[in-house]
Amino acid sequence: MPGYTEELTQSAPEVPEPGESPAESVGQRAVQAQVASVARAARAGNGGVLQVVHGTKRVGWAAYELQASATHLVQGVAKPPYVQTGTLDSLESRKLAEGVRYQVLYDRSALARSPQLDITTKLVAMGEQARVIHVAPTKLIMVDNEIALLPLTVTETSVESAVVVRSSAMLAAIARIFEDLWRYAAPFTADEDLEGNELGPTEEERWILSLLASGATDDTIGRLMGFSARTAHRRVRELISRLGVETRFQAGMQAVKLGWL
Repeated sequence: MPGYTEELTQSAPEVPEPGESPAESVGQRAVQAQVASVARAARAGNGGVLQVVHGTKRVGWAAYELQASATHLVQGVAKPPYVQTGTLDSLESRKLAEGVRYQVLYDRSALARSPQLDITTKLVAMGEQARVIHVAPTKLIMVDNEIALLPLTVTETSVESAVVVRSSAMLAAIARIFEDLWRYAAPFTADEDLEGNELGPTEEERWILSLLASGATDDTIGRLMGFSARTAHRRVRELISRLGVETRFQAGMQAVKLGWL
């Protein structure tokens, strides 16, 4: 639809790898400038509600440019696959130091990557608010409640294209979904290894308890953890029984008392 979507195509030169010629480096700067102009236009309200970014490296640069423009809030959902920019963590560190708040939801699989747990722990120590969800529906970056970046097409290893969404009913819906996920997610903790403690909960039980503590229904627990509603109900009842209580509320209180949450 003309005036509603704008594409950042692959007509610009491809991004060079280390060791390429100066001429190729000029091409790289041209592509980066193109991506930066799209980010600026989106923040300024030009170019329509949606803008499509094509190419893995362009998507990475768009993520960087949008976060760099944040003035007070960045909200995100982190899950594989990962766009490689090499600078997003240092950028977040700088933005946190500037007083920009970060709220990041981590797909559980994201924290399974060997460096990510350490990186997240350091960022949380710097002020990042982090929560963990069993299965995140999509990657997301949303800046100042004004603009968001979501993947369109992905492979197992990369994001091939993404869409920039400006202030609109669609962005409002995305913000509401993020708020719901945030409310039901478990607080991040760097200490995830309880396997050696037979008296402690299993990882799955901790997820269920965290969701119970947030007021999630069995249907919600099932959806977020990939269970059927019937399976979620059975797991909740088993956990309540294991804790020696009778109600969901009592289960949450007992879990806190035992230090399980």
